[in-house]
Formats: sequence, C-alpha cells, structure tokens
Amino acid sequence: MIDPKRVLRALAEHWTLLEPLCERFDAGTLSLVELRNQLAAQLPEGTPTDVTALLDQWIRLDILVPVAKSPNRFELNAQIHDFLAYLRREHRLGLCLEIEAYLRHLERLAGYIKDAFEVRDANDLARQLRLLDMRVRDVLKKLANDEQALVAVADRAKTSDRQIPLRQRYAEVLATWDEYVEPMIQLVAADGAFEQGVYRVEHVLLRLLSEQQRLGQLVDDDLLLRTHARILEMQTTAQLTLRRARELLLPLREEARRHNAVTRGAALALAAIRKKGLDAVPQASLPLFSRPQSTFLGTASQVEAYVYALARFEPKPAQFPKAHTTRKGEAPRAPRTAREMLERCEQALPLPDLMVWLLEQEPEGATDELLYWFSRLSRDARFQRERLERRDYLTAEHQLSLSSFALLSSPHA
Repeated sequence: MIDPKRVLRALAEHWTLLEPLCERFDAGTLSLVELRNQLAAQLPEGTPTDVTALLDQWIRLDILVPVAKSPNRFELNAQIHDFLAYLRREHRLGLCLEIEAYLRHLERLAGYIKDAFEVRDANDLARQLRLLDMRVRDVLKKLANDEQALVAVADRAKTSDRQIPLRQRYAEVLATWDEYVEPMIQLVAADGAFEQGVYRVEHVLLRLLSEQQRLGQLVDDDLLLRTHARILEMQTTAQLTLRRARELLLPLREEARRHNAVTRGAALALAAIRKKGLDAVPQASLPLFSRPQSTFLGTASQVEAYVYALARFEPKPAQFPKAHTTRKGEAPRAPRTAREMLERCEQALPLPDLMVWLLEQEPEGATDELLYWFSRLSRDARFQRERLERRDYLTAEHQLSLSSFALLSSPHA
C-alpha cells in the first residue's frame, strides 16, 4: 500500500510541474519521450538524470500509470486526475444516466432499510441509513458539478472566436442539450423516474419515523430527519439545476437553430437563382413588400371631404438643411478597430481585470460587442493572462457572470 502522505507531499512539491501536464493529459496519453521533453522544458537546469528520477518517483507513487497494452505510454491516475481537477476548479459534465443509476441505488437502499426495520436489526438499519445519506450527498455533489460545467459550456460558446461559423461555435451547446438537458427534462418531470424514486424513499423514511414512535426506537430520530431533509434538498437542487441549464443553453440553442434555418433557406434560394434566374424561385417564398388593397367603404360625408381636399391641394416646399448648419447632438462614433483596441490595451498594462477595463472603455457598449473584445484581447498572443475567480459584471443591457483574466505583458514580447 502506498503511503498517502508521500503522495500528497509529492503533489505539493511538484505542483508547478503537474499542473501543465493536466491539460496535456486531458487531451490524451503521453509517451515516455513526450513526458521527458515536457519536463525538460519546465526544468531548464535539470539534467536527464533528474528527469528520470522524477518520473520514477511519480510511477512508484502511482501518480503516473501505464496505459493498458501500451507500456511506453502513460496517463494520470484517475483518482489523482479527479483530485487535481477539483483543486483547479475544473468541472466536467457527467451523464444524466449517472443520476438515474444513483436513484435506482437509493430505492434499493430504501428496501434494505425497510427489511432491517421489520426484523428489528438496529445495527444494519443504522448502516443502511448512513449509506443512503452518503449516496444522497454524492447526487448533490454531482448536480453542483454539472451546473458549473453547464456554465462553462455557455461561456465557451459566447466567448469563442466569431470568425468560426455559428454551427461550429455552438456545437458543444447542441450536443450538451441533446445528451444531458433533454434526458434531464424527462427524468425530473412530474411523472419522471426522479420524482417517483424520491417519493418512494421519502415514504419509507416517514413510515419508519411513525413506526418507531409506535413500536419503539431502533435508531436516533435525528438521523432519519437529517436524511429526509437531505433528500428534499436533492429534489430541489435537481429542479434548480435543470432550470439553470435551460436558462443558459436554450437561447443559444434557439439562436443556432434559427441561424441554420435561415442559412439553409438562403443557400437554396441563391442556388436556384444562379442556375435558372429569379423566375425559378417559388413565388410563395418571395416576400410581398406592398400593402394589400384596402376594402374600407367610407361614408358620403367622408368621400365629399376627401374630394374637396384633393381639389384644393397645394404642395408645400420641402425644407432641406443648409450646408453650413451643424447638427445638434453628438456625432456618431466610428466603431473601434482591432489595432486600436490592442494598442490601448498594451498602453494600459498591467490590467488587474480585463472585463472591468472594457466596461470602463465602453460603458454604453452592447453586450455582444464587449464579449467579442473580451475574447479577442484575452486570446491575443502578445499578452500573458491569468484566470480570475468568477464574478458578476453589469453592462448597459445585461448582467454577466464569467471568469475574467488579468493581463500582463508577455515575456516574449
């Protein structure tokens, strides 16, 4: 058995080396040569012997494990990877089926609790109640993780490069909706498996409380009440997570669907026009820009007044503005160019918070324009960026919740 203290000590000592490797391991496995090159780049003063000793230590502590049937390729231990992801505040979206599997297990535990109470086995009853409480906490932890992962999916879609087609930018949003949100809607529905499972478990616990008062106490009532309260919290959290998912992803999904429909229709119409001319386009699909003929019938007095006004119509001369007069009010400002924004950002370095700086530069700017400049400046190679904690920002139109960046000048600039 590996000493946990040695593993934690190694993680603490080599954190600066392991953190960049986490991003590489997220994309796949690494060969021994790739690991050596990565560590050699991070340890410019280290010798090949030092790199070998460091890799040997990680392999002995099971921080690095060989890939099955590929002994020369390595990956992070799954438990170590999850622990490091938790420390780095990374959230990976799970599957809706995992929650459904947890629910089935909760129902089985409720059956075991019922059987243990019927045979008056206090030890087994307490053990099953503790297991039930632990599994409910696992579901709560998963729901919290999924909500943060959904926020990250929406942020990536909103801040991605606008030069990329919308279908590609929102591909992750569409996949998340189909694979997680849609099954979650069915699961958490009033007649879904989630509500039915929660009802069965809650019914067993409430019946156990009433039977204990009648037949005598086997376990502490506080344990039953605490478990029951946690189950109700799980039910509420699932509904709130689903509502949050719909608020975040539904507008983006509808935008992608509308864009796809308009693009598809425009492409078909243009293709028909190129081949056969404008007459090839179906008349029903062409918009009518003329108003339909009015069928209003006026009274005799109204027609008489109309004819009287026509007979005495005198045109009035049009009043055009003079060439030397100036317009009142502020002249419209031309949109900022990328070069101008990059130069202003370089002059303002270091920036403790990029989003705050953008709001100071463009206090009346549109939200989508601010998000475009945020994505453009934060991804530029001439700046060194550091991720900040998530917070809320108020634009002229919306309230945004995102993780901003602190920008510094790049050491290679």
